[in-house]
Amino acid sequence: MKNIILIGMPASGKTTVGKLLAKKINYEHYDADRYLEKNEEKRISEIFSEKGEEYFRNLEEKYLKELSGKNGVIISTGGGAVKRKENMEELKKNGIIVFLSRKVDDIAKENHKYRPLLQNIENIHKLYRERIELYRKYADITVENDDTLSNVVNKTAKILKEKKFIYQGDSE
Repeated sequence: MKNIILIGMPASGKTTVGKLLAKKINYEHYDADRYLEKNEEKRISEIFSEKGEEYFRNLEEKYLKELSGKNGVIISTGGGAVKRKENMEELKKNGIIVFLSRKVDDIAKENHKYRPLLQNIENIHKLYRERIELYRKYADITVENDDTLSNVVNKTAKILKEKKFIYQGDSE
């Protein structure tokens, strides 16, 4: 059974949609950022401030590889996972990549206390410009997160079912 990999901007809804989708289609859910924090016993914001982005990306790569070895799970990646080709190649080996797209202005409205790269609107726009083509390049499916959570989850499950990526779960 292939994994379902959610990619997208920070605060695009990957974790929330991932948890609800997992319940709906009876998959286990992993949030890659929380998995990393649990294993490292530190918040990502602390890792960034103490060791820098490069160190964090190396850890992220290590834990994404670990998670990609599982079968039939949903993995919500960190927003920058697409920055490393190795991450995406590893995740694609046994996964369907779903780009959860959300408007930048909607992302900007969120509370980003623990998101080091989203501290101001200019930075959010900059990240979007840097990453949008990578999200599009790696996505097998794109789902707009522009509706209620329930509708976005149902829409995602329906698309996965229609494309025969999943067979169980009620997507109605």
